[in-house]
Amino acid sequence: MVVEDAGASALAQDASPAVGGPQPASAGNEGASGTEPPKLPGWTGQLTAEQQAEIKARITADPKAIDELPKGLTELYSGWSQFKAQAVGALRVPAQDAPKEAWDQFYKGLGRPESAEGYTLEKPQIPAGLRYDEGQEKWFRGLAYAAGLNQAQAKGIFDSWNKMQMDAFQKSIEARKAAAKSATDSLKTEWGDKYEENWGRVREAYAQFIPGGNQGQLFKKISAWGLDNDPDFLKMLKAIGDKIGPPRFVAPKGDRGSSSSESKWEFGGIKA
Repeated sequence: MVVEDAGASALAQDASPAVGGPQPASAGNEGASGTEPPKLPGWTGQLTAEQQAEIKARITADPKAIDELPKGLTELYSGWSQFKAQAVGALRVPAQDAPKEAWDQFYKGLGRPESAEGYTLEKPQIPAGLRYDEGQEKWFRGLAYAAGLNQAQAKGIFDSWNKMQMDAFQKSIEARKAAAKSATDSLKTEWGDKYEENWGRVREAYAQFIPGGNQGQLFKKISAWGLDNDPDFLKMLKAIGDKIGPPRFVAPKGDRGSSSSESKWEFGGIKA
């Protein structure tokens, strides 16, 4: 049964009816400025003094806020019923010290698969010069599962990582091509008409002091440091070729006399 709360006189409302109806302001509620306090729905009389004061403070700060209040018990109950329906089955974040089982149940509700192997991850098309690391994929699956990622989240990160790696690789290829052209242009400018002759000395030093050609371990180290496209390094090889002297036999421009057109010496993007 609805009855008037003793503290309701602090608000602008009368004793009846409890819900809706005209509610003239009490004489004691008129402010010092003479402005009539906002008229609140009758159901607010059933709230505690603190709750009533909170509502009044909000409406005083923003008079339009009164429109957000339910107009009566029917509307109040309807809003509560909808909230309760939405709350049923809602996920609740476990406490930080909650057992692993509680967190597993929470992550399952978010869409995490039953195991790390349950993620569907598509391998990208690997360009020449890169390889796919199965070990890293296994590591990522375990990491994603431990972090509670769902399928969409794990796939998004996985795809983005692979794309970033391939984009970086493509940029490195373009940078090496640019470095090779820059080195060639620099040496052609410096050596002028003697470019072909001096480059022959580079080839001679290359053939004698870099075993395995551009497939050997030494060349891979040279390439890793970017020296294969460094004009100073190439000029050093030329100086070594000067000390060696011209070859004792005439050989085509290739890997120590090989006639294969696919076995030419190559420093980065510079072929000779």
